[in-house]
Amino acid sequence: MRLSRTRILVTAGALAAAGMVAGSVLAAVPASAGPATTTYVLVNQCSGKGQVRPSTIWLPDCPSGVLIGSAKWTSWGSVAFGSGKLEVDNCTPSSSCGPSKYTKYPILIVAWRAEPWQGAKGDDYFSRVTWIYTGNRPKHAAVTETLTWPFAAE
Repeated sequence: MRLSRTRILVTAGALAAAGMVAGSVLAAVPASAGPATTTYVLVNQCSGKGQVRPSTIWLPDCPSGVLIGSAKWTSWGSVAFGSGKLEVDNCTPSSSCGPSKYTKYPILIVAWRAEPWQGAKGDDYFSRVTWIYTGNRPKHAAVTETLTWPFAAE
């Protein structure tokens, strides 16, 4: 069977039109949403709100005489890694040192054991924070310490 030039052009035009229609239909259909993304947070002791990459973490009460300050995060996912300073208030209520004086100890920080945070859809909170002293540390302190956040699940 011999194809005429007209028949070839008509067939090519029909294929091109079909391709354009198919492309338009595919473009109109949304791509699969895929798995939902999870936001990992540390729960702020003061406000009760979740924070991503906070620079200050109050331990264990807000405000308390101990906090992690100057936190800088190198990674943030289901586990977070960073560094900062454990700051310990060394003033006693009976001393007259004026504004609180903090002794600062360099540390590495690991936030881990992410758990679902009730009432915050799509957010998981870190239920554990571990710090590792990289230099001087408070007397009687272990090289590594871990704090548990049980209240955030409420």
